[in-house]
Amino acid sequence: MCASPLPSPVSDDTPRTAGQAVSRLRVHAAAVLLWAALGLILGGVTLPAFSVSSFWVFERSYSILGGIVSMAESGQTALAVFVFTVSVLFPVGKIVLGLAAVRQMRAPGARLHRTLPRTLWWLAALSRWSMADVLVLALLVILLNGQLLTTADVHSGIALFALGVIASALGLGLIERAK
Repeated sequence: MCASPLPSPVSDDTPRTAGQAVSRLRVHAAAVLLWAALGLILGGVTLPAFSVSSFWVFERSYSILGGIVSMAESGQTALAVFVFTVSVLFPVGKIVLGLAAVRQMRAPGARLHRTLPRTLWWLAALSRWSMADVLVLALLVILLNGQLLTTADVHSGIALFALGVIASALGLGLIERAK
């Protein structure tokens, strides 16, 4: 007879129920989606998002951040602050809170888990505004197209930004199901 070695009590090879395995898989998938969303959103706000052409001659491309800076420089500070808040702070804030929740869900210590309900509450509150950032950008393009002899075309920055918002929504949904 061969004696099999006993598993270490500290090892990660302890048997898990199917629910625990699914929950761990969801948390891991949420982390991957949220990191991807962060990269997509940061790329989306820095790459050219739209171009504005006036009189069919003058054309200028703007990134989301460039458009915000342009608004601030032209004296539209309140609009610049609003667009920055909705298009940069909200999406990045949601992702950071989601990553904090993932970290807390992965932590073995109970001390970190005490703040998890509060983090998840903030995520739910911010998720209500999850598409407001894309809506604001769409309204900017519509407003620019409504001006006399001015057209606006969208570029890859908008696509990356929208994909980032979708990836963050999927990641946050997985966190909600894994808790």
